[in-house]
Amino acid sequence: MMQPRDSKRARPLPDPTLLEALDNDLLIRCASYFDADGLARLGRTSAAFGTPQAGQQRSLANEAAHQRFRQSATDEERRCLPKHDDESDIGLYRALEQLREPLSFDELAGTGFSLQEHPARVTHKHLGDWSTAVSGYAMRGGRHFVEFAITKVDQGIVQLGVIRPLSLTDDIDLEAEWGGRVNPVFVSSSHKPAEAEKLRSQRTAKWGDSDIHCCSYYCIHGRC
Repeated sequence: MMQPRDSKRARPLPDPTLLEALDNDLLIRCASYFDADGLARLGRTSAAFGTPQAGQQRSLANEAAHQRFRQSATDEERRCLPKHDDESDIGLYRALEQLREPLSFDELAGTGFSLQEHPARVTHKHLGDWSTAVSGYAMRGGRHFVEFAITKVDQGIVQLGVIRPLSLTDDIDLEAEWGGRVNPVFVSSSHKPAEAEKLRSQRTAKWGDSDIHCCSYYCIHGRC
């Protein structure tokens, strides 16, 4: 009797009871080898890892992230990463991973940027054009610091600062609204009010009562 041509690919699915036979501590230990993104994918693809079991506060994937954070985070890192009320343990563990990585520039708003060869390095070539490079990392608490190496500044101006978790390009046209010069420091209710309102419209409850969207350090004369 002839077998179907695709019989080699027709394999039975794993028996779901095999996972049920394993101890939760063993499953959590196996899951702990994943990074935060791996744990998130594991939780989405397997109900055994992604759904809290009866009497359990967390799913196995979130419990693995909880234990990894508790075991590896230093006191200083814990002060920098207070947990949000609506945040999962995997989300908090991902924030810990990001805290330990070099600061990267995730949004380049404006003109004159060269193609990024490394996410932590930015090259700008157009003299006279204001452009802004923004990191997607959000500070929560504690003390943070970062070191910048600025090279080959010929008659240019560099400002360093902090900004709310917002986008400078979503629903804001580079030419029509920014005029090709993207500098959020110069945006206020009295100067570029339309752009200021679009930035403030991205505010969340985590902003509190403040409507300040950024603060900048002027590298030439040292003023904020």
